[in-house]
Amino acid sequence: MKLFFKDQAFSFELLRAVSYSGYQGAELGECLAIAANIREGDFNSWFVEWNKAAERLHKLGKSCLENGREVSGREALLRASNYYRTAEFFLSPDDPRRKVSYRGSTDTFREAMRHMDFHCEAVKFPYEGSYLSGYFYRASGDDASVPRATLVMLGGFDSTCEELYFAGAAAAIKRGYHCLIFDGPGQGETLRIQEKPTRFDFEVPVGAALDYLETRPEVDQRRIALMGMSMGGYYAPRAAAFDKRISACIAYDVLYDVWTSMLNKNPKLRIVERLSPAAAEFVMGMAMKTNASLRWMVQNALWVYGLEHRYELLKAVPQYTLREVAGQIKCPMLILVGEADHFVSAEQVDELVKRLHCPSTVRIFTKREGAEEHCQEGNHALLHQVVFDWLDEQLPSKPI
Repeated sequence: MKLFFKDQAFSFELLRAVSYSGYQGAELGECLAIAANIREGDFNSWFVEWNKAAERLHKLGKSCLENGREVSGREALLRASNYYRTAEFFLSPDDPRRKVSYRGSTDTFREAMRHMDFHCEAVKFPYEGSYLSGYFYRASGDDASVPRATLVMLGGFDSTCEELYFAGAAAAIKRGYHCLIFDGPGQGETLRIQEKPTRFDFEVPVGAALDYLETRPEVDQRRIALMGMSMGGYYAPRAAAFDKRISACIAYDVLYDVWTSMLNKNPKLRIVERLSPAAAEFVMGMAMKTNASLRWMVQNALWVYGLEHRYELLKAVPQYTLREVAGQIKCPMLILVGEADHFVSAEQVDELVKRLHCPSTVRIFTKREGAEEHCQEGNHALLHQVVFDWLDEQLPSKPI
């Protein structure tokens, strides 16, 4: 699916921003008006135009709230939060505008949450001598004295936990689920402020989140689901292989082996596997000059994985595989994939299913449904229907 831009990276990130309109994170006309002023392939132009819109909506939201117009104010701030996130997306990690834009996204989001008509709590919980931060939501209209099923949702290679509200948390709470979203290592605040890169053994931060949920009496400890978005499609199954407190797992979308998927989607990268470090560094740099999507992916990967040189990716990324651990997963799994996903290669589903011993359901989203892209950007209503109908079956309120 292409939207407005010919460039794959720009088209997809525009589609991603627009897809959050279902929970007041965007408006189609507004996003297209922003896109019309962006020079295709120009990362700085992308930042400038999205940031302008975010700042305008930030001011509008504050003005509405100051004049007692709570609904108008919170909806403007939700769009501002998403647009600030979108603005920083292509900036280099050391660009000082990145943290400013990130702070804009979190500040507007938290102000909007303070004016919502459901329970939202900004939380921090212990993690290896420091903390992880996120948000805990109680189901709409919830009686806090009755423990409920709870969804824990993870981001991936480039998401923030504020984005996860639009991608899954909002849909969960209106369907009767509590929800915890948080930034793990290599994500959101943990990466940008604490400067902690990701790790292949993501069961450790997930375990910290589950420890935190054990302190919440409103959570039914027997009915905890884990859902991972994008690279979270590796993180979540990895955690489920080691932590039996997880009663159901959703790979949204599946990433069985991160390096193999990267190679299959970028065949020219296969050349670098046979090169010396210096040659690999040079070849990857040249390839990035003519491919905006690859330029962003490598730039972001160095930041997320905590690496200095491009050639180091050849050793770091292959650790992110479910090959040796998939057979340890005991809980039921829902495996999602889009038939035209430009990040995840098709064999990822088959390779994972072959190694699973747990019950598994595969859902392939199609072009006809308008949900064929990565993480079903373009049709989140269908995504949420599939996910939560499946969860209702896996985590019934009364034993069957």
